Amino acid sequence: MLNFISENLLLCITILYVIMSFAVSIKLRKTDLKNVNKYGKSFMEMPLKARNKLLLRGKWIKLIYILMSVLFVIVLFCRLYKLINIFAAAVLSVVLAALTASVFFEFILIISALLRKVIAVNSAVLNVMFSSVILILAMLCINFLTNSAADTSVFILSQLCLACCYIMMLFALIMVLREAHDDSSRLTLRNIWKSAFLIIILFIFDLSLMSGYCYLYNTSSFSGVENGIFDLIYYTVVTFATVGFGDIVPNTVLARSISMLTIFTSILCITVLLSGIAGVKKKSNKRQ
Repeated sequence: MLNFISENLLLCITILYVIMSFAVSIKLRKTDLKNVNKYGKSFMEMPLKARNKLLLRGKWIKLIYILMSVLFVIVLFCRLYKLINIFAAAVLSVVLAALTASVFFEFILIISALLRKVIAVNSAVLNVMFSSVILILAMLCINFLTNSAADTSVFILSQLCLACCYIMMLFALIMVLREAHDDSSRLTLRNIWKSAFLIIILFIFDLSLMSGYCYLYNTSSFSGVENGIFDLIYYTVVTFATVGFGDIVPNTVLARSISMLTIFTSILCITVLLSGIAGVKKKSNKRQ
């Protein structure tokens, strides 16, 4: 077990981060309204320190934060005690683990603040979902690029993380549509286009990594793949667009299941997002 954690630290941290993202999202659904009533501003408009203080009050978030730190301590200690004495390795491991876990935790809030400025959707849950998915996909992409093969446990854990990202993106899609049809929302036609574009890009990368890990697990899953992740992103985009050139072909049940999910996601995004954009345009015409 320890060897697995040490060899797949990034993947183990990603799993914890997925759980923490869900916990943060659930907490923020209740927190946003309370902050508006108490402070006269939403969660995303509050200072960064105040946001951190509110988030760390959650029991689940504290527990996951501690587990993340413990994982770092174990792995760092196992690698450092061979180089330096045990006491120094223990102290250094704790300090580095605490700093690294803090960076992971802060990163989601920094991306969230940037997204709010770019997209201008004043919803803490939506912003945290977007930034969580971006960070999780980035971590899984690094893990994918640093591995030449995936055993059964790595394949299952990676697919679970990607499935959670997919679910978060579905919730984000629903929230964008709700915001678009809310009369009190400040969401404009331009901003919903930005949100729609970001959702589609994240869906494509999520589905590409699903295919990628499937390929790492069994190289015969896809025929015609020569350049690794680039070919799989290309295949996902082509499938997402329902073009289907046939130069890359899924051969196994898992690969074909991911392809069907890609086509379903494409139809869902195109139909649902277009209706949402049409609703915002209609609403903006009435205001004029």
